[in-house]
Amino acid sequence: MSAPASARPLRVLVNAINDNAEPRGPDRYLEALLLRFAAMPEGPEIVLAHAPWQRLFARLEGLPRLTRRVIAAPRRPAPRLLWQAAVFPALATRLSPDVVFLPNMLWTPGLRRPCVVTAHDLLHFRTPEKFGALKARLLRPVIRAALRRADAVIAVSAFTANDARRFAAVPAARLHVIPEGGPAPRERRRPLGEPFLLFVGKIERSKNADGLARAFLRSEALRAANVRLVIAGPDGNGAADLAPLLAEAGPRIERVGFVDEAALERLYLTCRAFAFPSVAEGFGLVLLEAMAHGAPVVAAAATSLPEVAGDAALLVPPGDEAALADALEAVALDDALALDLAARGRARLSAFCWDRAAAQTLAVLRGAALGARSEPSP
Repeated sequence: MSAPASARPLRVLVNAINDNAEPRGPDRYLEALLLRFAAMPEGPEIVLAHAPWQRLFARLEGLPRLTRRVIAAPRRPAPRLLWQAAVFPALATRLSPDVVFLPNMLWTPGLRRPCVVTAHDLLHFRTPEKFGALKARLLRPVIRAALRRADAVIAVSAFTANDARRFAAVPAARLHVIPEGGPAPRERRRPLGEPFLLFVGKIERSKNADGLARAFLRSEALRAANVRLVIAGPDGNGAADLAPLLAEAGPRIERVGFVDEAALERLYLTCRAFAFPSVAEGFGLVLLEAMAHGAPVVAAAATSLPEVAGDAALLVPPGDEAALADALEAVALDDALALDLAARGRARLSAFCWDRAAAQTLAVLRGAALGARSEPSP
């Protein structure tokens, strides 16, 4: 006879399957939560379902109360979407968890267990060109159905929660805003860094790396001070827009592509400032990463970024390249301002705590398992 639910740990089946061989934001989000769950004295029992190519999760082997199941799911998006809809629900029925956790907004219409979905963003609705118009049009009803079917939806920002209400009609009673945590602060050898500005992110049009490059190149003050711009991140749909600006800039702009964690940490620790003029984000973890490494931050006053930055960054109107150039000059050439922003950034980190996020997430999972919802699924 099995123990009553109140006498044993909560059993959670986590479906982490996506097509990311290299970890991206949702993967790191899940890793951070699972590490905190494992450290809890009365944490949940986790069954983590992931694909063979998701190497990040192999390093979680051996965590208390965590079992990995490597699933041979299709890697191509369309077959994988069908697999999630038709095969995963049968796996969930067989494993019989108390609750299913879907950190990737997956559509699982045949699921017969309570489920919690994390919404990182709803950019398929806001900026469909980021994904391709056809793909966005096909996925919007899938995302909408996934959010509406969930017993609870975790949004990583108030901005994303508002989008879940606006685009998917998720009732407010099912929405829980739980911000991501920030990294632990690192110490810099040189507080003011070296004379280069840093951008980190996939080169997508919505990230606006080309706008950053144009703003940088229009500044004669930055040229005179021999300040460089380093752009790190894999190519996306904005790479072609950036290419002619790289050719024009020559050695003043360095395009380093994808970098591993060690190289990224060196860039954060040595840059003069971090610039992120993205116009479409669901959270903006890179701002916290830069702040944790003592880098002053310049960002666009767009979507979720002001919510994350608070008063710890120079915020510029989205798309205003003249204002962006002025902000870049300010952080690169004004030592007092740079040091003040760096100090504000470190203080801002206290508002974003992974331990708190994990505890709040576990409370939502428990509530869903107990059937705590305001209305039946549509």
